[in-house]
Amino acid sequence: MDAVRPRRRPPTLFRQIAARLAAFTLLFAALDVGIVVFTYSRQPESLAQELLTLEATKAQAGGVLSPDLLTGPPGAESWSARYVEPGSPELRRVGETGIDGASTLVDWTRREQTPRGYRISGVRAIDRGEERRWLAMQFEGDGIRPYVPVIVNEIIQHVMLPLIPLSLLLLLFNVFAVRRVLQPLRHAEREVDALEPDNTLLRLSEPSEPREVNTLVSAVNRALGRLDAAMATLREFTANAAHELRTPLSIMQLSLDRLPAGKQRDELQADARHLTRLVEQMLDLAQADALALDGHVAIDIADIGRDVVAAMAPKVFAAQRDLRFESFGDTAAIGHPEAIFRIYRNLIDNALKFSPATTQVEVELLCRDQDVLCRVLDCGPGLPVDTEALFDRFHRLEGSDRVGGSGLGLWIAKNFTEAVGGTIIAGNRAGGGAVFEILLPAPRKGEAEGKIVDA
Repeated sequence: MDAVRPRRRPPTLFRQIAARLAAFTLLFAALDVGIVVFTYSRQPESLAQELLTLEATKAQAGGVLSPDLLTGPPGAESWSARYVEPGSPELRRVGETGIDGASTLVDWTRREQTPRGYRISGVRAIDRGEERRWLAMQFEGDGIRPYVPVIVNEIIQHVMLPLIPLSLLLLLFNVFAVRRVLQPLRHAEREVDALEPDNTLLRLSEPSEPREVNTLVSAVNRALGRLDAAMATLREFTANAAHELRTPLSIMQLSLDRLPAGKQRDELQADARHLTRLVEQMLDLAQADALALDGHVAIDIADIGRDVVAAMAPKVFAAQRDLRFESFGDTAAIGHPEAIFRIYRNLIDNALKFSPATTQVEVELLCRDQDVLCRVLDCGPGLPVDTEALFDRFHRLEGSDRVGGSGLGLWIAKNFTEAVGGTIIAGNRAGGGAVFEILLPAPRKGEAEGKIVDA
């Protein structure tokens, strides 16, 4: 069997924007390079002027005034460079354009077509401190290769140098802008993670801007409202259905009691009891999901325990079990009377199902530190190693088919226990069997019994 590959996390919005910005920058740079190359290829005279100026700059940057350091542009078929004095033929050649080379010395460039390509010649002034000399250069070439240094220099100066700081500025702006835009989404994410099934009235706070985030959060709130309405309808249907089934089940049970004694009547009565228990758990399930337990009060859970024992005495007697109830010390706790009653009933009922006949189910109450501990012990086969799964909805232990059960009792007990601020754990007792412990908070000093306190 192939191993399940971990799901690849999608890229963040910031990463996507940064990648698109980098791609746009590269595209713009390529377009700019193309424009530079196209423009200069259509202006050979400008290329010739820039090329001679670039070579003269190399000579001026050299440590000595020697043109022998110049190697010429790449791809030049012939290259010559030398210093000339004022009045030389190279400088007087400027006079052909109406300028007196002897009195007015200027830079000049000339491009001529030759049978093998072109010839470029010209003069550039070289300044070294207060000294000025004139460098005459000439080379022959063909194609665009000799102009590569000029084009590269133009790309560096007019493409790379402006784009690098601009890209960094855009990236910095992208960091601040995207983080600011995503801040409402992160806040909404934290609020979504904080949503709990027990409080379906919570909604996400809707930011005023940006509009797209506001629209998204509003749509989520509307979806939560529809989901809450659907869940309320489902809970109401479950509660109503369970309530309506109780009467016909009671009538059916009375009718079965009037049948002649026999195996068939016993089996029908067992099925009727199972259906009755299932209906009761459906009511518990509906109330565990919807019961508002905001009115927590200081109560004596020993009194509620005695009421549960009295109510379940006929069932315990019919099952040929013993039920012992003991309380030690102060058993006042913070809770909800109906929730505590249902916790007792579900745990005792679970213990009766798994305890052998003629054995005893024990319920103990005692004060421990600042809490009240309720323990329900049985003499059954005990619990598996993984006790956390016991409290999952519809979880059934091995052998549940034999004793009957829907896998809801322990989940209902855990749900009600947590609703009143308590905790429940399960384990195995030393002498064999299972033990369930419920720890409930005790009232603080000055909180009278029956007085509503903060949850």
